[in-house]
Amino acid sequence: MDRESPVILLGRPLNPFRYLFRNVMPRPVEQLLALLRTGVKTAKELQQALGVSQPTLSRLLAGMGGQVVALGRARQTRYGLPRDVRGAGGEFPVYRISPTGDAEPAGTLLALQRGEYWWQPAAGSGELLRHLPWFIQDLRPDGFMGRAFAHLQSRELNLPARLSDWNEEHVLMALSRKGEDGMGNLILGELSLQRYFQSAREQPAPVLPPELPARYEAFARAALAGDPPGSSAGGEQPKFAALLAEGEEFRHVLVKFSPTTDTPSGRRWADLLICEQLALEELRSQGLRAASTRIHVTETRTFLEVTRFDRQGRFGRLPLVSLAAVDNEFFGHLDNWPAAAGRLEKSGMLSAEDADALRLFSAFSTLIANTDQHFGNISLVETDSKPRFSLAPAYDVLPMLYRPHQGEVPARAFAPGLPDAAVAGQWESARQAALRFWATAAADARISPDFREICSCNQGMIQELGNGPRLLGG
Repeated sequence: MDRESPVILLGRPLNPFRYLFRNVMPRPVEQLLALLRTGVKTAKELQQALGVSQPTLSRLLAGMGGQVVALGRARQTRYGLPRDVRGAGGEFPVYRISPTGDAEPAGTLLALQRGEYWWQPAAGSGELLRHLPWFIQDLRPDGFMGRAFAHLQSRELNLPARLSDWNEEHVLMALSRKGEDGMGNLILGELSLQRYFQSAREQPAPVLPPELPARYEAFARAALAGDPPGSSAGGEQPKFAALLAEGEEFRHVLVKFSPTTDTPSGRRWADLLICEQLALEELRSQGLRAASTRIHVTETRTFLEVTRFDRQGRFGRLPLVSLAAVDNEFFGHLDNWPAAAGRLEKSGMLSAEDADALRLFSAFSTLIANTDQHFGNISLVETDSKPRFSLAPAYDVLPMLYRPHQGEVPARAFAPGLPDAAVAGQWESARQAALRFWATAAADARISPDFREICSCNQGMIQELGNGPRLLGG
């Protein structure tokens, strides 16, 4: 066949341009799918890219069934391709658990191509995101219990055994399959919701007061073996979750525990857990919200029992989000607590009273050698009114400067520093509170003599800060 001969199929001449269009050039449907694989598009963007009219595009979309999803409404409608998340599909309902334990729809999360997501709340407008919603990211397993969860569930859920290797799809798989007991009041996925209901029906036996020491010892051994009872709450300190029954009342707790106290490291951690209780009691004495705690001392360990403020009764839950998730989503600084307090107050997301309380938490923490002032150690409660958030009770407030390191207890020099202008209005109140804290710790017979001496020395340093010129708030 020479170059001038027409294409012949089944004995009939064929226009070479029509043959090329039909058999080589992508068809409109294929072109549409290829476009949406690059991310969500508006109708106008699709029309321009395909070179078709609105009616033609509408017919194309109508003929594609569930391959394409419409996002939003009216002129704000966009189109995307669902993404299958590791065989779990791409649609994840999210439920809100009430203070009485009932579940209600909070919205639906759609996983889309190119790592995008569409969050459609049960009421209100949807939102296109380039990452998991901040309130879902806040549910991801974290810390000591999160690492144990990843190790235990890796084979069953086909996830990396190391939590540090997880990506967003791994998080979605974990939350949608076994995420019934996370922080706050949200549950993602039908399977996790069914696990929540199943757990409620089975009603696991709570811990009764007479059996508490023995049960706590057993829970601690299980946690150290990689199987901590309860939720995947964050925090690096070894801990477990428990449900306590006290008469007719039920109380959910997180319980930190020391290594065995016959070692220097274990004795120091015991001292620090007692100091955490004293620090939170001091904050409460100032009229500030702080977690309720109890110390339990057994023959081998010291336990700090912290009442969960995202749980109510046996089944009820309350909303809770970390400052890390909120600041990262709305500001992206993650610098320090006073600066975050200023941003939240200025934006109207936090009341002036709560912003001042957060500043005081920071100043007090600095003056009691709490070097662990990261954004995961402050939580907020999302409200249905303005301001959008309120400050949750303080927790994890203790002299972390003195924590053991790799089983050793190195000497640490405490230098409380000079007053900071960012907390000028709270500095003197914080100094007085820190002075009382160190004095109380220095006199507490539960604390080892060596650490009580450190506390007494620090009390003197805080006292000295009150001499000479002072920084006064505006």
